[in-house]
Amino acid sequence: MDQMKTSKLQLTRLACGLSQSQLAAAANINPRMLQYYEQGAKDLSGAKLATLLKLCTALHCKLEDILPDGETTDLLEQYKAMM
Repeated sequence: MDQMKTSKLQLTRLACGLSQSQLAAAANINPRMLQYYEQGAKDLSGAKLATLLKLCTALHCKLEDILPDGETTDLLEQYKAMM
């Protein structure tokens, strides 16, 4: 079986010492969706902003810590620079 690449979301969750079910409960999101995001079956960059913020709040992290792609992170930096 091929080893899947560990997602930034999964690395952040593990660094916080949380299981998937614990994070899903803390972020009030469906545990299956969390699995999909971690496995790359669903693109976390395409998640609702509310979902992203729930995850960041539960993990006490920044969006950049969990977003999988550079484009979204770059856009976030551009947005911050405008404020």
